[in-house]
Amino acid sequence: MDKQFLYGILVWLVAIGIVSAQPDSSSALESPRAVVSLSEHGEPVELSCDVPLEGEVSYQWYKSTSNSIGDGIAIEGETSRHFMSASFPNKGVRFYYCIATSSEGISEPSDIFVVAYTGLPIVKINTVNGEEPSAEYVYALNSDYGRGITNVTKVPASMQIIDSSGSLVYESGDYEKGASGLTIKLRGNTSVDLEGKSSYKLKLQKKADLLAPLISRSGTSFRDKEWILHKNTTTLHTIIGFWVCDIAGVPWTPKYSFVNVFINNDYRGLYLLMEAVNRNESRVDVSKDGYIIERDAYWWNEDVMFETSSFNQKYTFKYPDDDKLSKEQLSYIKNYVNVLEWHVGYGTYDDYIDVKSFARWLLVHDFLGTLDGAGSNIFMSKYDATKNSKLQMLTNWDFDTNYMREDQWALQHNENRMYAASMFKSSNRSFAKTYKALYDSIAPILWNSLEKKLKGLDDALGEQLVNARYCDLVRWELLSYNPVKYDSIVAQKWFTSREAWLKKMMKKSRAVSYVLNGGEFKNKKAVPSSISFLDRVEIPQPQKSGYVFSGWMSETDTIPQKNLVLYGYNMTEDTQLTAHWISSVRPIQKVDGDVFLKKNNFVVKDSFSVDVFSMVGSFLGRISLNSTDMQIIKRSLKGAGFATGVYFLRSKALRLNYRVLVK
Repeated sequence: MDKQFLYGILVWLVAIGIVSAQPDSSSALESPRAVVSLSEHGEPVELSCDVPLEGEVSYQWYKSTSNSIGDGIAIEGETSRHFMSASFPNKGVRFYYCIATSSEGISEPSDIFVVAYTGLPIVKINTVNGEEPSAEYVYALNSDYGRGITNVTKVPASMQIIDSSGSLVYESGDYEKGASGLTIKLRGNTSVDLEGKSSYKLKLQKKADLLAPLISRSGTSFRDKEWILHKNTTTLHTIIGFWVCDIAGVPWTPKYSFVNVFINNDYRGLYLLMEAVNRNESRVDVSKDGYIIERDAYWWNEDVMFETSSFNQKYTFKYPDDDKLSKEQLSYIKNYVNVLEWHVGYGTYDDYIDVKSFARWLLVHDFLGTLDGAGSNIFMSKYDATKNSKLQMLTNWDFDTNYMREDQWALQHNENRMYAASMFKSSNRSFAKTYKALYDSIAPILWNSLEKKLKGLDDALGEQLVNARYCDLVRWELLSYNPVKYDSIVAQKWFTSREAWLKKMMKKSRAVSYVLNGGEFKNKKAVPSSISFLDRVEIPQPQKSGYVFSGWMSETDTIPQKNLVLYGYNMTEDTQLTAHWISSVRPIQKVDGDVFLKKNNFVVKDSFSVDVFSMVGSFLGRISLNSTDMQIIKRSLKGAGFATGVYFLRSKALRLNYRVLVK
């Protein structure tokens, strides 16, 4: 077992409280707060003891083995207010503190300084006048989803990026609108924590490729104004999600680099510096007349949106910007998506969407087993406003809920938010066949590629992320961070299991058996005994003398389904169908002279038959009536064995069409 793994486990145990990282409760000094300082390239870090004591003050610096003042060892000769730590020959974390003592004998500890060399790049942002990006929470009304933010401030700032060698590789300059610097604002909805760690949206005043010196790429096409500092670094879900997108052939997946972030000289933690979703030939390539839209659960917190008429989807805009979107542009894309949804319903969707991009987006969700079905950060584009372009699904984005659908399809698989269920069920098999073909071509490559990436993860990032995650944990007083090796093991176990389950779903047929309850099939050869992933099978109706077939029921059904269609795309187990019947021969009341007439209290000349139907139009049988009086009809229905409910009585010969409520 290597040292990094042991160290990672120790950090994890410290974080969850199994091993204490706090000072011994017997210590005479109150536990101070921890402050993170980073070495840019292993160089010494200067620390200062700013304890507010009056009079003449003496100082003694200590080195500790943990985030604690209980086990520190005095550093010989370090008795001034300022202290320069030793340099770092290797990546690691050290702990220092100082005890200040006044001439009156009062002793106070300084902050605990968590000094680390992580080997990761550092992003330094300084805002004008030290202003903090701010916002206020806002909550959805009625049944709409979630919590968002409002009154979001865009704060002018300058920025520097220092690479892992300690070199300054980017400098924005001071803020000057349209010329230099940038603005920074909070990013997200429910993920925003106004009291803790949040993601940020950066907008440069001059285009630049912030990642060029960090991931070794070149080319002017990567320059852009819009960038993101993404806070989700507590797991590797995000980068593994992007790996899957890349391997699956998604045309553009955001590129990124892990970075340590300081804002106004305050360490803010470990982030992903990454590309944002916006119009750019190296990101989302659309023309000036094109569109980038988002299926947005937080539409209620946006200035401009549209809602579709068939699926009631709510969309907002990533491009054009709201303030540059004309009424004609809004009308065009709204009408286009409405027409698309109509064609989805009728199975003629091919001319309106890029089927492959929609199928691939869903397949990535299924590979990862995501639980998120709320429908935010679902991006689509249309290259221009002509018939020559189709709506295309863009990269997958949210990966917080990876690995949460063990032995189940991802939640989106059976949802209609992005039309998957309707397209799978359609008589047009284009979507289903494309999905299956993509799986067949991607799956063998995916598993092998992920295995190599995950096994090499520790060598590439392990030591850097273990140290950086620990610093992040200290800064935000978090409960736990998993070591990278732990994340890697979890991911390897998931994908091993997922490979086997998906192969079973895609390759093996599920058996279909029948309990006919005395009925029989007219054509037994037409009855399916199994169903495969691509199948869409209409189950024939059996027959039974003297009875009307009311429908099939499986173990999970609550009501019979008469015209049943089975779909292989969402069947995960063998299924048994049970036939349900209603007697078609109802007791016909016989008119037997005066005794019958007196008993039923009405007079007839001749009886007549009427057909009885359910509310959904299913034929239930016939009864004989001697009057069209409503009370007599109700009593006749009850006498014939019909339960409480609503029925329709029809007779073409008598032009009779009654709706009857039997109580």
